[in-house]
Amino acid sequence: AAENTSSVGIAAHINFSLFIIIYSFTGAVCAVGLTQSSYRKGVGSPLKSYDRRQLMAMCFVASLAPVTRLLPKATAQVAGSASWLAPLCALPLLLLFLLVLTQLMKMRREGEGLGEVIMRCAGRRAGSVGLGLIAAFLLFSGGFILRTGAHRLISTIYPSAGPWFFMATMLLMGTLAALGPVKALPRAARVFAPVLLAVMLLTLFMSLDSVDIKNILPITKSSPGELFLSSLAVVEIYGGVLYSAALIEDRAPLQGRRFASHAGWLALICVLLTFFCAVIIGCYGAQLVARFSHPFFSTVRDVTLMKTVERIEALVAALWVLSDFVIFSLLLCCAAHILRLIFGFKPEKTDLRML
Repeated sequence: AAENTSSVGIAAHINFSLFIIIYSFTGAVCAVGLTQSSYRKGVGSPLKSYDRRQLMAMCFVASLAPVTRLLPKATAQVAGSASWLAPLCALPLLLLFLLVLTQLMKMRREGEGLGEVIMRCAGRRAGSVGLGLIAAFLLFSGGFILRTGAHRLISTIYPSAGPWFFMATMLLMGTLAALGPVKALPRAARVFAPVLLAVMLLTLFMSLDSVDIKNILPITKSSPGELFLSSLAVVEIYGGVLYSAALIEDRAPLQGRRFASHAGWLALICVLLTFFCAVIIGCYGAQLVARFSHPFFSTVRDVTLMKTVERIEALVAALWVLSDFVIFSLLLCCAAHILRLIFGFKPEKTDLRML
């Protein structure tokens, strides 16, 4: 278990580093492209397949798998008892990220996503290189999601099972979903989101009677630098899902007030995650939480319904497969979309023939 936790932590740091490098490259090539090309709206309007609300629901559902893996464990390892404030500290960084992403998407024409913007502004050669790196990163992240999802199921429900069956099953499900039209993913996430949110909130509220205020207060032990470092996990998660959603916005209509709507959504997310971390750390303390493989599911394990129904973590862990499914399918769809742009392959429906 210790080896698995260590390997997951190392892979998470690699994931974050690659994410920062790729995002920086995206901003650079688009900035260079702006000096060489002028912006004008395209002519024509493709079929609208999903709207902004559906994309936000998809981002929320996709984020829940890494959230329960990293929070509040990763933050507690860095900032201790004050780590429950990490999501609030991440909000300014996320807003800065959103501001840059919004400026990039302002160059978007009708029927384009972020990949098309990069290809058009950076040029064919530089755009292909940059998008190829992004596609490789997305495929790496997809494999990482398969492994961590299988590890969560093994540690919570099937302790004596191996990971390969769960990984193969999710690979098949995600591939079949990505072979279909992309519009099915945001629309399905709109259904999944309220279910998973209700389960999360119900679990947290039922755990409030176990919270010890001494585990979260006072917050003077952690330095501002440690709290800032602990917030990077939240920035990685939501920066990644927003970036991925922007890649498949070619089937979404052009809408105004992008920054305002996403900023309000991110603020609500950070408040929710602050409550999420505060309850879990309040129940067990930062030192114990930092040693858990999956702190949220440890909290679920201690929840009792009507003092009769216990050990409901199996049901909750099974529901969290929906998040694994959405984020893995999203990564595959984005990678396939990018490879079609690189090789000039433009089918009417999203598929994975280029993979």
